[in-house]
Amino acid sequence: MHLKNSLRNIGFIIILGWSSCFSSEFIVEDVDKNGTKNSTWIVLPYLFSSESTGLTGGVIGIFNGFIQPQMSMFITAYKGEKIPVENIKNTNNSNENKASSKGLAFGINGYKPTFFKRTFISLLGNFAYYPNQKVYLNGTNDSTKNDESTEITNFTPFRTKGYNNWVRLDFRYVIPIGEGKHDSTPIIKLKRGIAVNRDEVGNHLPFVTGQTIVGTELFYTKFTADRLTNEPSLNANGLRVYCEHDNTDYPDNPSRGYNMRVSYSVDFGLGNSNQSWNAIEASYSHYLELPNFNWSRQNVIAFNAWSAYSPSWDKSKKNENGLLDKNQPPMWEGARLGGFTRMRGYDTNRFSDKAAIYAALEYRVIPDYNPLRGQDWNPVPIDWFQTVLFVEAGRVAPTYNLKTFTEDLKYDVGVSLRALTAKVPMRFEVAYGQEGVNMWVMIKQPF
Repeated sequence: MHLKNSLRNIGFIIILGWSSCFSSEFIVEDVDKNGTKNSTWIVLPYLFSSESTGLTGGVIGIFNGFIQPQMSMFITAYKGEKIPVENIKNTNNSNENKASSKGLAFGINGYKPTFFKRTFISLLGNFAYYPNQKVYLNGTNDSTKNDESTEITNFTPFRTKGYNNWVRLDFRYVIPIGEGKHDSTPIIKLKRGIAVNRDEVGNHLPFVTGQTIVGTELFYTKFTADRLTNEPSLNANGLRVYCEHDNTDYPDNPSRGYNMRVSYSVDFGLGNSNQSWNAIEASYSHYLELPNFNWSRQNVIAFNAWSAYSPSWDKSKKNENGLLDKNQPPMWEGARLGGFTRMRGYDTNRFSDKAAIYAALEYRVIPDYNPLRGQDWNPVPIDWFQTVLFVEAGRVAPTYNLKTFTEDLKYDVGVSLRALTAKVPMRFEVAYGQEGVNMWVMIKQPF
């Protein structure tokens, strides 16, 4: 069994986790604080080693409930040791052909302008350089992975140095129906990290109860790959519109209810964009609360189904640079699988095609025992630990065809240890798939 360390970029992982969470807006209050401020923060150093970055160290700060009670923020910076640069001209391991990974990532989530009652703004950014990035341009369901290849034309995957810079600006509006009819930011009271004032909330009539949000996200990405001598970068910019309906008791860690989301992404091919493209995504999650054991505080079965399709993708033609098909989304958009959210046993964006389906099942247990509860010496507030077993299945395909989707599915299984840290779920996961084992450190639940 081949073990891979996929902690490739803490800043990149954290910021994507921040942006992949539900869009629900709410205020968290801790009933154990007896009227004191509910804002929390942590600043932690971290150290990890991976094949893409080498030994890397950094620091991260997470701030929850400052400036405005529903807001959350983070910032992280990191730098790695010098490792050999992957480049077509790199023929030896001299110091001239070595470089360090480095990056800065930040996020501001849920800011409400004073002149708007129902509008929230989020800003996310990531600026990073890697001496040894792994890129899957040809990630179809039947592609053969070959880590040892040195041929530039073998894209499954190839390695290169380059930058991965992107920014997302998100505007969300809470529709005045259901739970959002009278208040755009409901208060969720937590006792040791579990909601105690939400017994009558979650799992009721769609759009009659729950919170419904419509949003627009502007995105910009510049991904450089120096081994691609003819076209050294993949660029995208455009907008994503979405509608999300959350009918759960606690969106950051649901124990019952459901969440639905649909989105449409479009790149008009303007500016430095490589080409125009579009993509549609739909997701449904459901949560069932089970009776507790005498040693547990919460038992939950969580299910997620997701699908995506790119109507614009024309497989019969190539775009001008010859790397992608005509009107094909880049590998981090559209119908893609692999990474810390979907198909965790595979590399990030390992599979991509015109269409995709995916399903996951998790069993989540919060034991009553918390070794860090009531420890005044502990600078990091941890309300609970959660153990999780999960299984996933999915595949990408050139057409949206039910018969195709039932053949040659990819699978993985895994375990996870999660903790509610400064009111933010954090998770460490190990997942096994057909191509080996991946480990992830993430924030937020995957769904």
